[in-house]
Amino acid sequence: MMPIPPELRKYYGTKWRKWIRPAALRRANYKCVRCFGHRRSPAPLEVAHLDQDPANMADDNLAALCRRCHRAHDYAAWARKCRETRSARKDAARPLLAEEAQ
Repeated sequence: MMPIPPELRKYYGTKWRKWIRPAALRRANYKCVRCFGHRRSPAPLEVAHLDQDPANMADDNLAALCRRCHRAHDYAAWARKCRETRSARKDAARPLLAEEAQ
């Protein structure tokens, strides 16, 4: 399971752990809704927000995915954030380039 960033922890409290997540897993019959568990080794299931908004806990926005499928689903957003963070760190490490950009 991925670590939850501090700013998103408010969405993953007792209600998430005891009611919302288990209900999403039961709806999917404890199988990944993308690959249907056809992997050689069973992977732990994660519940993904399809619109990538953790505040949206609607049933149709949650899907039980294996770790591999969850990463594939979130890859575009992850790659964008990674590029933004990496460029910000590079600019901070090279102050002369940061000044030119302004």
